[in-house]
Amino acid sequence: MPRSRPFLAALAVSIALTGACGSESGGGAASTTLRIGLSAESGALDPHAFTGNFLLLDAIYEPLVGYGEDGRLEPGLAESWTVAEDGRRVTFDLRDGVRFTDGSPVDAAAVKWNFERWVGKERFSFFRASQVISSVEAPDPDTVLLTLSEPYEPLLQEMSIVRPVRLLSPKSVAADGAFRNPVGTGAWKLVSNTATGAVLARNDDYWGTKPRLERLEFKVIPDSQARVDAMANDELDLVGGGYLAPITPVEARSLSGRDDIKLLTGAPDVSILLGFNPDGPAGDKAVREAVTKAIDTASLAKALFSGHAEPARRVFPPDVPDSGTDLRPSFDQAGARSVLDAAGYALDGETRVKDGKPLSLRLLIPATPAEGQLDPRTMAAAIAAALAEVGVAVEITPVDAATYYDERAEGGYDITFFETLGAPYDPSSSIVSLFTSDARAPLWATPAVEDLVDKALFARDPAARSAAYQDLYDAVADDAGFVPLVYRPRMWAVRGDVHGFTVPPTDVDLELTGVTVG
Repeated sequence: MPRSRPFLAALAVSIALTGACGSESGGGAASTTLRIGLSAESGALDPHAFTGNFLLLDAIYEPLVGYGEDGRLEPGLAESWTVAEDGRRVTFDLRDGVRFTDGSPVDAAAVKWNFERWVGKERFSFFRASQVISSVEAPDPDTVLLTLSEPYEPLLQEMSIVRPVRLLSPKSVAADGAFRNPVGTGAWKLVSNTATGAVLARNDDYWGTKPRLERLEFKVIPDSQARVDAMANDELDLVGGGYLAPITPVEARSLSGRDDIKLLTGAPDVSILLGFNPDGPAGDKAVREAVTKAIDTASLAKALFSGHAEPARRVFPPDVPDSGTDLRPSFDQAGARSVLDAAGYALDGETRVKDGKPLSLRLLIPATPAEGQLDPRTMAAAIAAALAEVGVAVEITPVDAATYYDERAEGGYDITFFETLGAPYDPSSSIVSLFTSDARAPLWATPAVEDLVDKALFARDPAARSAAYQDLYDAVADDAGFVPLVYRPRMWAVRGDVHGFTVPPTDVDLELTGVTVG
């Protein structure tokens, strides 16, 4: 005999209530919601600006080309692409039937409109793709043709970055073109965005594999230790990454000892480097060589990062494409002293002097660390102690963040710290920012080095490209133009009832397709 309608109605209410309770609770019962820590508010989520959080932008917007494991380029909103034999034309075949979450089609006209918001614009001049694309055409609704001023091999990889190349719905801007609403094609769409957090809902019309989760709740907790406490108290399910809710090495050590939390590490993709200002005492190559030899990077990585970092031996970590080969180990305090002796820097008490002037280096650092990152004062103190061993004095100068970047751009330092950008920006974007005078604060830029940057960027085949990158790295190393310090660790933590999460290919990805809770 069939059940009565009242019984079925009561059963439906019971199931709905059970599901709602499960989605709001973090432990035990299955949930369709993932609670994610956020170190700062996500900002205006405009893919053509520089304000929005990388991972929320990645969740909402998609590129023509995706960046996969090991730097492998994969189809995104472009199903395929063809590069002309002369390297000056790239044709993209768009995926059929994709729509923005406002219902408008992702066609060639929409792609052209997006590109015209950044191609050739002054504010994007740092981005070589913006400079080399001379025209964007839409010969038919499914085809986009880029014409380049010269062949540029990194173009396809640069099509995978988060901003400014992700696609925004042309209907989501005001009449004057000003950004209004974050409307993309991604697996997630925005529900709310405030100073205390953001909520994303699954895009049920998504063209690709839909996530199993239905809702992402981002909670802003500026203090990294407070985020760790929230994980321990079952208030968050996920923290980590370089741009979401970073974990310090000390916090990683505490989390790794818990049974209810899983600590996951990925291959590093960012290097921390010590750079020199050639207009001060470090303009003397002997000083740069001595600094390089004085620093024991293996001990630095072990002591400061609690075993969660590796000493750097290259500009980029080994897993970055075209990162070259390891430099020779350089730690040699006796060698540092010999170099300084030979260059006429004589010890006078504890500090070396030449021509009556003490050898002292101004180490410029930000006064407060980036959220979840090592306090720069700790590393600065370790560098100063190492240089004191060979008679080089160091004046550690902490300044606020805004002043730090201004002073670094103006050359208000003798030595300071630099970082590479990380995947998918490397190596092409970082070598422009680190080794060319067009950059606001380059690591090391000479005419010879800049010529090698161009050779690496515009090489036409993989073998020539790898060789050109190696020539660049060798030239900077021969100049003693930087000290590779450590590869920054990539760490994430999830609660034990979160399943299917793996460390993403880059720290700007939010890949949650197969993730479940409970």
